[in-house]
Amino acid sequence: MNVKTVRQDRSREPSLWPFAALIGAAGAAMLVYALPDAPGWLSALALTVCGTGPTSAHAGLLGAVLLVLGWGLARGRQTAWALTLGLLVWSAAAETEALLAPSRAEPWRLAPLAFAIIGLWHARTHFQVPLNAGRLRQTAEFSAVAVVAVLLLGGGGLFIERGSFATPVAAGDIGREVVSAAAANPGPAEFDGPSWQLNGLALLCGSLLVIALAWLMASAPAPRPGGRAQRAIVRAMVAHPDSETLAPFALRYDKSYVFSPDGRAAIGYRVLAGMAVAGGDPVGAAASWPDAVEEFAALVRRSGWRPAVLGAGPAALELWAAQGMRRIGIGDEVVVDAAGFSLDGRAMRNVRQAVRRTERAGLVVEVLPERELEPGLAGQLRRIHREWLGPSGLEHGFAMNLDAMARGAHPEALIAVALAPEGYAVAFQRYLPAAQYGRAPALSLDVMPRTPLSPNGVNERLIVDVIGYARIHGYQRVSLNFAAFRPLLSRARSAPGELTRTQRATIKAIGLLDPLIQVDSLYRFNDKFQPGWVARSVLVGSWLDLPRFALAAFGMEFALPYDRRRTGRAVTAGEESVELQGGAQPVEAAAPLRGHRG
Repeated sequence: MNVKTVRQDRSREPSLWPFAALIGAAGAAMLVYALPDAPGWLSALALTVCGTGPTSAHAGLLGAVLLVLGWGLARGRQTAWALTLGLLVWSAAAETEALLAPSRAEPWRLAPLAFAIIGLWHARTHFQVPLNAGRLRQTAEFSAVAVVAVLLLGGGGLFIERGSFATPVAAGDIGREVVSAAAANPGPAEFDGPSWQLNGLALLCGSLLVIALAWLMASAPAPRPGGRAQRAIVRAMVAHPDSETLAPFALRYDKSYVFSPDGRAAIGYRVLAGMAVAGGDPVGAAASWPDAVEEFAALVRRSGWRPAVLGAGPAALELWAAQGMRRIGIGDEVVVDAAGFSLDGRAMRNVRQAVRRTERAGLVVEVLPERELEPGLAGQLRRIHREWLGPSGLEHGFAMNLDAMARGAHPEALIAVALAPEGYAVAFQRYLPAAQYGRAPALSLDVMPRTPLSPNGVNERLIVDVIGYARIHGYQRVSLNFAAFRPLLSRARSAPGELTRTQRATIKAIGLLDPLIQVDSLYRFNDKFQPGWVARSVLVGSWLDLPRFALAAFGMEFALPYDRRRTGRAVTAGEESVELQGGAQPVEAAAPLRGHRG
């Protein structure tokens, strides 16, 4: 599909906000009307909404329901559309029936009800998020449990307190009181004094109803990660010349996939907090990228998620913009030209010193494919990696990190290992072969763990040796780390007096956060290699999605506790890698790692 055509189609899509705003405003008005000291002018508005003067309990329940329906309409939920239309039709039918008793009728209400019904019916095709079968099943299970709880707890509580009723009641009367409280109606019986039982039961039933409605209209659950067959297809797409340097990270065990109709391009994504976050650009043939992006956008709309992209490169920005997504520049990918790299010159003095420091310490560097790792060495690397991750042991990253370290799941990866003179590993780096927009193959850095006692300069030494390896073996570029806020940090170093007040405040905030996320120190480390920079961006469907995107992105990147899939899939990834090795169990190093101080 042509990008211009997609953009025109998006511009013609009608806004659902008028319907949502109307229903939401009615709900807010009813909630205010339910308050003890509500303004008198709200009585006329309540009469318009309900056709009669509702009790406070009725107004509160109806207001909460209307707010949930308004939210569902704003999100394009077909369930919200059907329920809202049903309420309007039911209200119009009740008003028509009331015409038989003119003293109770408010016939003028039929005009706004008719306009609302006609408008909703006319816009029916624009509510594109269908009822999710999984959510329907969950709502039905929740409702069944809620009904049993109300009958047992509510009915049992009223039966125990039956002596507090003003007049004697029978068991059947208790049942009617429960039904009346569930509908927020005052029952025929009355308590002697305040009725916390009936009021509490009414509040409980109203809350359960609102929760069931919200659950029914929630977005689809996160899909299961792609299986081995899908990842095998994506692995072939990663090797396509059109794929870019972040393409290998689409192979993470926790990512799901959406494919272009011709099967030549794919997008790896995850869903967290209702955000469907794609990692980097599509992988595979660039000619099929527009169709893959369109398929992803269609899936997001059908599922009720909010779209986002983390780490988008320049090649796909126009495709995402055609879907109406907003761009935020977040920094630059660090890319070194392997053929032109040299340690000569004053600018490379710090790197030369670091390399010589490790040479004096006797460190030896070996670069070999992951499939050629001996079991003992692979066990040492896994142990270094676990200690580097910290107590949680959870693998971080989403857009620029892979998984299953040294377990054979990614046999094409290159491992650069720093060995102490005694022969054991003290640090390593993993690189993934990738293409770069149709150019010669590139290497993309995954992680660079090291032991605490490894000599200073070991990371510089490993990078320099990998760049030399790339030059010999035909890799044109080596992609290193990601430099967040790189343009701002560069300007702060070159022209600090030209910074605006906002930029200076941002620099101070980065300095405060640097012990946690190491933004400035990582930029300074990368800048030592005199690299090139490839702009990377975040894209969201709406600026209002930014808080939720931040919640999802931080959970994915830093394996925060609310990212439950990360904890649930970590073991599975190891099991799958064992299968790929033919069932052999991984061998761990028996002796503890020993550090070496240079």
